[in-house]
Amino acid sequence: MDIRCKAEFDFFMQRALASFKEGSNTDDCYIELYNILLRAFVAADVDFDGKIGMEEFDVMIESAASLPRKFSYSWWDEAAYTDEASRKANHENLFKVIDADGDEAVSFNEWLGFALARYTEKAAELPVAFDASEKDAFLADVKASTTEGSEAHRKLYWFNVKCFQAADADRDGMVDESEFNKMIDAATAAQKRLGLPCPFTTPDERKEAFIKMDENGDQSVSFDEWLNFSVSEIMAKVVS
Repeated sequence: MDIRCKAEFDFFMQRALASFKEGSNTDDCYIELYNILLRAFVAADVDFDGKIGMEEFDVMIESAASLPRKFSYSWWDEAAYTDEASRKANHENLFKVIDADGDEAVSFNEWLGFALARYTEKAAELPVAFDASEKDAFLADVKASTTEGSEAHRKLYWFNVKCFQAADADRDGMVDESEFNKMIDAATAAQKRLGLPCPFTTPDERKEAFIKMDENGDQSVSFDEWLNFSVSEIMAKVVS
């Protein structure tokens, strides 16, 4: 997976862990995080028995730790190591904690459950997601997002990616009228929660919005059409 910078990693983890905490496990980022943890497990299972023994454990931890460490997060206690002995002792303790049933092997469900719980705990180190922020911070980000290249501008862009992905259920790269409501609901949920102006609440307003957004008249909305509309017709009106 190509995550280019810390801001993208933060957004990825925000989405993945929000989906996990909601119990939906359907967000694209959660699915990718699941796959990352599964790949770490499979890479370590060198004897192909479906479980990780202590001798295989280091490989799994190192594989899982490499992505957050790339963006300066020490989520698997790397910063606590003073030498090889302390690293080994820490991993032995982790192994015992993860091996919930005490069979001296870690199954994938034990590993997944532990890793997700740990990442949820470490999420306190992440910045607050754009759509999870409090009113003043949300308004400040919306106002600042008009400056191209700013952190707020990037936040709004990735938020619109999230809304589009949530609606594009058939993964054809377009959102048709049957998927449109989900995109609008996602894009306006924060405004509803914060008591801010919330456009396109009625079926007629949404139908009109879809027609307006579908600039080329192909009965579907592309991401660029959605992005332009969201910025000008939804977010701009929050602070107008």
